[in-house]
Formats: sequence, structure tokens, C-alpha cells
Amino acid sequence: MARTLILACGNPLRGDDAVGWHIAAALEDNPLCPGIEVVAAHQLGPEMAERISQVESVIFVDASVTHEPGSIRFERVSPSWSGSGSFTHELNPAALLALAEALYGRAPTRAFALSVGVESLELNEDLTESVRASIPEAVHTILGYLARQVSLPKRATRTVMA
Repeated sequence: MARTLILACGNPLRGDDAVGWHIAAALEDNPLCPGIEVVAAHQLGPEMAERISQVESVIFVDASVTHEPGSIRFERVSPSWSGSGSFTHELNPAALLALAEALYGRAPTRAFALSVGVESLELNEDLTESVRASIPEAVHTILGYLARQVSLPKRATRTVMA
């Protein structure tokens, strides 16, 4: 079982909103992060709370309409029902952590949100140049965090939730 869960969300048909999926794909194929479970989904949902309660750390990856296009933020997240955060989906990372804690008695002690500022959410499958250019830095930020973990399990897996 993976010790770190990466939950990337967004809509691959809404331009820059797909950045989370692109980051997830880069991490899934990266030999430097074995044993990390990567989940790409359209949005965060309550069904994810159980899986979150089973890991030591979780990283939420999403687009942000409140940051400068292409900018990256990597911030600690704590369980909370009140915070709206910078994510564009109704259930935010803090609330999902609180839900895991309430339903399953635990949330990961290490939880972070990586958000990328977006430029366009128009109906198309292309990322803008500023967002595309930010992907290597976003992946590097996550890999840097993972490298600081004590030990990593053996294989990476990826799940796409419709």
C-alpha cells in the first residue's frame, strides 16, 4: 500500500484546469517516485476520504484562479470544515481531510496542496504556455517533498476517477 497519495483534480476539457492531470501523468511515469499512488479526478469527492485516511501523507494538486498564471504554491493543509481555500471545487482539501478524520478516525499527519495559477478555463484541451511551462517546477516541488520522506514503497500506481 502506498504511503503517499497524490490527488490531482481538474477537467481535461477546460484548458488550464487540466494542469493537475498533466502533473499526475508526469509523476506516475517518474522513476524517482516509486510506490506513490496517483489519482486523477475531475473534482474532490467524499468517496476519497477513506483512501486519504489510510496514507501517511497526501498531496492535493489543482488549478487556482486566484494565483498569477503559471505561479505555484505548495502549502500545508490541516483538517477544517471552514476553509474555502484556493481550489475551484466545492469540497476543498481541508474539508476532505476533516471528513476522513470524522468518518475513519484519522487523517494524514502530512497534507499539502500544490496549486498552479491558471490563465484560461475555456473549452479546449490545450494548456496555455505559462501553465505548461510551470509543470516541470510543480513536479520538481513534489519530488523534492517526496525525497525528504524516510522511505518509499516500491511501485507507483495511477487511478482515473470519472
